[in-house]
Amino acid sequence: MTPAEKFLFWLTQSWRLDVWIIAKGAVLLLLFLYIMFALVVMKQIKLMSRAINGLAEGWLVRGAMALLVLAISAFLLALFIL
Repeated sequence: MTPAEKFLFWLTQSWRLDVWIIAKGAVLLLLFLYIMFALVVMKQIKLMSRAINGLAEGWLVRGAMALLVLAISAFLLALFIL
């Protein structure tokens, strides 16, 4: 048995390294980054609405709010399910 195989055997037997735990953490991390993206979109729309007045301003703000609500609800749903 090579040293690398011994190390991998030690990892899998002593720590009980589970692939699903890593996958769940990665999913939660990506959903958290999606929430951050939605917050950046909200900030950009608010900055844009200060600079440009237009008819689509209300629709854009409501769309950004919907994106933020969906991102937060997806994160909370994944937190409860996973």
